[in-house]
Amino acid sequence: MKILLISNMYPSKETPFFGTFVKNFRERLEDENITFKLVVIKGKGTSKLDKIKKYFNFFKNTISKVKVDNYDMIYVHYISHSLLPLLLVQRYIKKPLVLNAHGSDIFVNNRIGGFIQKLVTPIIKKADMIVVPSDYFQDVIYTKFNISKERIFVSPSGGIDTNLFKPQEIKKEIFTIGYVSRIDKGKGWDTLLDAVNSLMSEGVTFRVLIIGGGAEEKSLLQKIEDLELKNIVEFVGPKPHNELVSYFNQMSIFAFTTRLAESLGLVGLEAMACSVPVVGSNIGALPSYIKDNINGKLFEVGNAEALANNIEHFINMNEKELQMYKNNALKTAILYDSKIVAKILSSKLKGFIDEK
Repeated sequence: MKILLISNMYPSKETPFFGTFVKNFRERLEDENITFKLVVIKGKGTSKLDKIKKYFNFFKNTISKVKVDNYDMIYVHYISHSLLPLLLVQRYIKKPLVLNAHGSDIFVNNRIGGFIQKLVTPIIKKADMIVVPSDYFQDVIYTKFNISKERIFVSPSGGIDTNLFKPQEIKKEIFTIGYVSRIDKGKGWDTLLDAVNSLMSEGVTFRVLIIGGGAEEKSLLQKIEDLELKNIVEFVGPKPHNELVSYFNQMSIFAFTTRLAESLGLVGLEAMACSVPVVGSNIGALPSYIKDNINGKLFEVGNAEALANNIEHFINMNEKELQMYKNNALKTAILYDSKIVAKILSSKLKGFIDEK
């Protein structure tokens, strides 16, 4: 089976994390005896002119490859910008068209994004199948585009690499609250610091480990200073994905404090794969795998007091109960193992071709 893979994001040597999920998707399915022809934009543009050149070549190559028709299926990642060139060759598309939605490509928050989505909506509606990361996002697509749920297949964003993300024997000297995310608006780093400040006033002993980078780093550091939290909050900045496992294993719990409707939130599952319970916002797809009083706790979005109460609950928890949460977190993560996810998705795609 040969797939024509189209994406406006794909890693390059200079930007190895740009669209890395698409590369991982390809490699996992290649292990399932699926071959690919690629039409992708590799790496971020270094200037406006460079971006224009990249998109010009992307359009040209997409049009020529679609016309050749030497593939069994067209599979498109990031279904806003990536679909634009298909507007010009719709009549040449004779093979099944599968679209993979991620989140930011559906939740557009600017006029240009909204305009592009409006342009490509007819193609979205005509797609043979749309792959989404969670049941929550299946409902989003169903509601937004009025597409039958029978045409929407749930596959959790490539899953997690449980060979990499797994428990390590690291002795925790002090209760550690972990945060791994962008330091950007809506990610909830400020909610975490407010909760930490509340706990400090009650004389609770713990430390906080924050990993990530973004536009609000200065605001983060200023808030840490203003709240006098320097002695307990360690901000280490962004780290490569393959180094996160050692940080997860330092954590007693993981704080997933987003105020955004995440389409899945793989980072929470990566923490669970390291046997770390998750305290997460009750929003988006997070409740699909964070189960109250089983593998973690859910709290009202943006409510620092509720977050502080949940953290304190874990701090005061006896070892036997904490171990139960840790065991259940690990069991949950195993269900999202990338090899299992790839096998199920490849079976679905191959079966889809057979049906056609």
